[in-house]
Amino acid sequence: MRWGWAVAVAAFVAAVPIAAQDDGGKPSSIAPVNDAEWRNWAPASAEIEMPELAFEESAETIKNYQKYYYFNRPGTSFEEALSDLRQCDGFSRGLYGGDYYPNASMTAMYGLGGVIGGAIGGAIANAIYGSAEERRKRRVNMRRCMFFKGYERYGLSKELWVKFNFEEGNSDVPEKERQQMLAQQAKVAAGSKPQAEGLGL
Repeated sequence: MRWGWAVAVAAFVAAVPIAAQDDGGKPSSIAPVNDAEWRNWAPASAEIEMPELAFEESAETIKNYQKYYYFNRPGTSFEEALSDLRQCDGFSRGLYGGDYYPNASMTAMYGLGGVIGGAIGGAIANAIYGSAEERRKRRVNMRRCMFFKGYERYGLSKELWVKFNFEEGNSDVPEKERQQMLAQQAKVAAGSKPQAEGLGL
């Protein structure tokens, strides 16, 4: 009886390291658990779902191509595209630096009431205009950065765009969501050359 238990325990202990490893003894892939790990996440192209890109073009969608688009560069690997998108995204984070709060001369002119009123008005203006301006600057910076790297830009409908893209105003996008969407963008960027006409910079 004791011998049977000893054999079972030994078999279990021996099996644990094998179950925890694959690919010639290398540790198996573990899902990221924090922001730093998500920024270094290295998914395989096969793990990433290809977003839907087919849509019916209309005057309305064409008008919005400055906002809603995707990148593509023929002959690019998924890994290269993800690296390029991450680099350009890094350059495009937190670009807005506007100030809607009252300056010193306004404070001196209107006193404490002016300071309080200006602060309230500034906070409202920043929430409305600051967020929009940050989103605009991010779009421009991403387009320039990816264009410099040789990617063409193609228009997309808003309904399809929002499924694998994000906008960043006064609040940050969670790192997990950000990296998952960048991976989908990389899948598209490394995919087949679209039949549609490129938009350029």
